[in-house]
Amino acid sequence: MSIRFRTLLLLAITSSSAVVSAEPAAPAVSASATTEARERFQRGVALYREGSFDAALAEFRRAYEIAPNYRILYNLAQVQVERHDSVAALGLFGQYLQQGGSELDAERRAQVERDMQSLRGRVADLTVESNVTGAQLSIDGIEAGTLPLAGPVQVNSGVRQVTLVKPGYQSVSRSLTIAGAQPLHLSLPLQPLDARTPELGPTSVGATTNSPPLTDAQRSHGLSAPFWVSAVATGVFAGTAVTFGLITLNRNQRLDDELNGSTDPVAIDNARHSVKTSALVTDVFTGASIVAGVATVYFALSNSGSGEKSPPKAARADRLQLGASGSTLVLSGRF
Repeated sequence: MSIRFRTLLLLAITSSSAVVSAEPAAPAVSASATTEARERFQRGVALYREGSFDAALAEFRRAYEIAPNYRILYNLAQVQVERHDSVAALGLFGQYLQQGGSELDAERRAQVERDMQSLRGRVADLTVESNVTGAQLSIDGIEAGTLPLAGPVQVNSGVRQVTLVKPGYQSVSRSLTIAGAQPLHLSLPLQPLDARTPELGPTSVGATTNSPPLTDAQRSHGLSAPFWVSAVATGVFAGTAVTFGLITLNRNQRLDDELNGSTDPVAIDNARHSVKTSALVTDVFTGASIVAGVATVYFALSNSGSGEKSPPKAARADRLQLGASGSTLVLSGRF
């Protein structure tokens, strides 16, 4: 006979007697309350058979509150088994054996003890410690005690969410995957709410850790000046390159006209020289605009990744510098 079928049979048998037998033990219960308890008990049996275990749990609990009887504890335990709450089922089975006492025959007691032994393989003992006392422990949103605990807490196997909360401290939550019958030890230190956040990463060599923070004016100047200088230079070089490119196209058209219509070799040479000169200037400014554009991108990326600090003046010697040597533009420095 399967456990589920045996349970259903037990529910059917006890549904007509469990609440009635509670009357002698609880003479203060009124007739109307007893009637309500019986109806809720029978409704819980029907819901259990339908597989509505949460609703059946609520009905059985209410029936037990109105007319307490140890037989209802067995039904509550069976519902918790179906809900996969082995910890609650173990506790209810234990209460059932204790309150049933000598009224339980040996066969029933042995069966319940076998069921409890099977359930113990689905729970684990969890020990939780912290650096503060008085913290409230909850497991899956249900309060489980206040630290320090008197002993381990039984938890169901599976994925459990363990949370520790205390006023004035930052709450801590951990997700644990727990196997049955596996004792676990968990340490959850709490940090005060007013504690400073530790700095991330090591301090740079030669940096002063207690230096005052930069002002908004210093921060803005350190971040934007190199970027805007290179950006303006890029625009100037690109504009000049476009201008000389147009001049080169115009002079090239004149050279074509001279080649097609003129027989003067001097005029043709002059036109060809003008085209070469303007083309060379165009290439120079085009190359300068490309270099300046790369520098602009570099400064933009370095500014966005450097945070709030600007480099000291002594470290700026490696920046790009544009100068002139005779008639040649010279770009010096390194990235």
